[in-house]
Amino acid sequence: MSQAARSVVEPIAVDPYEIGWYIESADEETYGPVSRRALRHLLEERTITPNTLVRHCTQPEARPAADQPAVMDQFHPESMGSALGDKLSEAWPRKKRDRQALAEDSLTCAWHKQHAVLVCVRCHAPYCNRCRAKPFRKQFFLCKRCQSGIYNRRFLALIIDSVVLIYVPISIAGIALAVTGAGENQMGLINVVQVVGLVLFLVRDSAFGGAGIGKRAAGLRVVQSSDGTTPLTYGQGAIRWLSQYIPFFNLVDAMVPYSDPLIRRYGDRWAGTRVIDTARSLAKARQKVERRLIKKGVRPAPELGMTMEDFARLA
Repeated sequence: MSQAARSVVEPIAVDPYEIGWYIESADEETYGPVSRRALRHLLEERTITPNTLVRHCTQPEARPAADQPAVMDQFHPESMGSALGDKLSEAWPRKKRDRQALAEDSLTCAWHKQHAVLVCVRCHAPYCNRCRAKPFRKQFFLCKRCQSGIYNRRFLALIIDSVVLIYVPISIAGIALAVTGAGENQMGLINVVQVVGLVLFLVRDSAFGGAGIGKRAAGLRVVQSSDGTTPLTYGQGAIRWLSQYIPFFNLVDAMVPYSDPLIRRYGDRWAGTRVIDTARSLAKARQKVERRLIKKGVRPAPELGMTMEDFARLA
């Protein structure tokens, strides 16, 4: 194969810092996402200053633009103006099309034939607006596929645990009583089995090292948000399910993770816990994205700065 032919098929490396920047303006509003090119242009035009706080979508906290190596590397404008204040609120486009132009650069979405605007912390895929979790006003760390995929697997784990720990034992006890011909005075056995099953259900993740039967099958684990790695305690296991026993509120609690940037139920917030992928399921997700990017002639991004353990520690 010739040198020219090899150069055509050689994948182009992804630079995740090319897109996905948020700007915290002096008016206490957050603007974005914008591309790195647009961010540098705003610095050159003195719309924002070197002291304006900016955060990449893979970073947990915002820092001054001057302290962001990915922004300032090989960027040496003659003057970036005063270090005080900014004019972003006045210069920010009002039209959606113009805001979209500020967010896009050369990276393409891993899932659609559109320009990417953000990079997912979980799967490392650059993704477009169609893949953004909603509502847009929130700064999500994961793409819509990962956001909903993780929580859908949590529902699957819940179903598995309910069947294995509650319904199957009750059914077995009922069948045993029917076969032995026990009278109604023996029906208390079913109540005992039911109570034991409910207790095990509350502490199932704690008893099995952070992942009960259902979560292990779904490739998930529950960790303490204080460090992102330690499995939850028995007390946390009970607290995180209290919200599901409050009438009507349990319906809200069940749906809120779809629109929460950190995929938390209220029970997770009260208990200080977070549900994240196991190492094996995470590797599979990233390998899937890697294959899609290679087909597009793109070499996947290197390991991003934030790990899933870091993600679990976000408050």
